[in-house]
Amino acid sequence: MDIAALKKEAKNRKTLAARLLELAKTPDPTVQYAVASHPNAPVAALEYLSGHGKWTILKAVALNPNVSVTILEKLAKHKQFSVCLAVAQSRNTPVQLLEQLAKHPDAEVRQAVTNHALCSDAIFTLLSQDLETYVRSAVAMSHACPVVVLEQLAYDPESPVRDMVACNANVPTKELRILATDPAAAVRASSVDNLRRRGEVTLLLALTQDPAPEVRLKIAELFIWVKEFHGQLVADSDEKIRQTLAEHHELPLTLMAKFANDPIDQIRLSIARREDQTKAIFEILLQDTNPDIRRALAYARSSKLPEWVLERLANDPHEDVRYQVAYVGAVSDKILGQLSQDPSQEVRRTAEYTQQQRKSWTQT
Repeated sequence: MDIAALKKEAKNRKTLAARLLELAKTPDPTVQYAVASHPNAPVAALEYLSGHGKWTILKAVALNPNVSVTILEKLAKHKQFSVCLAVAQSRNTPVQLLEQLAKHPDAEVRQAVTNHALCSDAIFTLLSQDLETYVRSAVAMSHACPVVVLEQLAYDPESPVRDMVACNANVPTKELRILATDPAAAVRASSVDNLRRRGEVTLLLALTQDPAPEVRLKIAELFIWVKEFHGQLVADSDEKIRQTLAEHHELPLTLMAKFANDPIDQIRLSIARREDQTKAIFEILLQDTNPDIRRALAYARSSKLPEWVLERLANDPHEDVRYQVAYVGAVSDKILGQLSQDPSQEVRRTAEYTQQQRKSWTQT
């Protein structure tokens, strides 16, 4: 018996249902697993394999798109929790069976029920009272969770549960406002996106002054720049918050100079990597004492740098900066010629390589 050939046949999408039933009865578990995972496996083959002892095969049977409710009901009684977990994850599992699994002794199975498309309001209500925090959190996270259940979980004694309620788009505004002042910083941070969507300006302004950096960071990460909120954080004491603002795609040009002069190298580096600098910003960065900042001006840019900036960088006292200019494909022939005579062998070599690449481009 050539097991490898049988396994290959069992995996083949063109293998007929009748042949898959025959292969299901092959004693080799790898062949049986291949049949159990086959999208065209007939119910008869899955029925046969559901009596197999290996739980890895039973899991594959439960997750097969052709599995019947009768087979799922049988597997839901299995002692191995991972088999029951697979039943809870099967798209063919009916509500009645989900209700049964919602009372399963293993919390991981109960949590999986909350993610099922057919999870009912009654099941959500039942699991919202689960003893395991992460099961209640899964209920609070679900967008299918009834509003009345979210209202209840907003006052849950465990902060991870309230955290999930705060970021659920369906949380009632009354509870959202309460969660925005929650004792747990993670909960307050999770409320930010919903507060922004609902125009809760007063609460958002209060959170820009929150003592927890993670809350203020969440404000800084808002996709749309809002002067009232982001402006409050420009001089924030937390480096990560300032860096987030420096990298914001809508950072106003009027604020860019402040970050270009920031004492933290990484923040100035973020400004140097931007492609929307003004002449004034270039002047600040060209005089930066850190050569990595000056080098970043020419590094991996998709838009062309002004010629005068490249000329300044080509005359930079630091070899790494000049090397980076020599590597820029859009640099002028004049600057490349200068760098090909550079005191540094590495700079000269790079400039010559760029010249050769340019010639090959024009020839093709």
